[in-house]
Amino acid sequence: MVIAVAGKGGTGKSTIAALLIRALLAQNKKPVLAVDADPNSTLGEYLGITCSCTVADLIEQTKGLRNLPDGVSKPAHLEYQLQSAITESAGVDLLVMGRPEGPDCYCMANNILRGYVQKIVGNYPYVVIDNEAGMEHLSRKTTQNIDALLLVSDPTEIGLKTARRIRELIDKMPFLNIRNKYLLINRVNNPINTAQAEETTGLKVIGTIPYSEEIENQINHKGTKDTKISQSINLIISVLCG
Repeated sequence: MVIAVAGKGGTGKSTIAALLIRALLAQNKKPVLAVDADPNSTLGEYLGITCSCTVADLIEQTKGLRNLPDGVSKPAHLEYQLQSAITESAGVDLLVMGRPEGPDCYCMANNILRGYVQKIVGNYPYVVIDNEAGMEHLSRKTTQNIDALLLVSDPTEIGLKTARRIRELIDKMPFLNIRNKYLLINRVNNPINTAQAEETTGLKVIGTIPYSEEIENQINHKGTKDTKISQSINLIISVLCG
């Protein structure tokens, strides 16, 4: 089960990704591979996992290498080194792409991540990918096979229209194999017309998450104490995992 979380910046998508991972662990759906493909790299913080090395770090370190062992190519060396980019913890392993130093490093990081993720996803029954706001991760074909794509939006008209534009952009990526696309509305204060939201975005609403000022602080301590948020996340997991 590969779950990709996407959306514009400021919608709380990284928080949602972390909550989904916490819920999977709580339901004994593990091990989970958490892929932080957002250059801001906050997913590890939300999960309470300290990342020692990122994909971008390894690529930067490998750039100037000249004295590789005989018969070992730079791509093969990089793939071997990527093993150290995975930070292991109880029930969840974290792979962080990191913030690139420039366009060349960024493209190379995506290429390396693309091949590596495709190889390792088979080792995990559950994979949750936190994508960057600009959708570059998906547009560069880093992740092509997705069971469920969750587009996170706030309940505002502007937010929903932005979610529609992102959905339209994804629809123009024929190389992506996405089984299901959903809209997840975050930070909801008041009752929302889900039918209207679905009409605006062209996406089925998989759930709504109540607004909470404390959620970012609570999530670092093994989840949230907010019962309504926990119930909403658990319902989403039940839809995704059947």
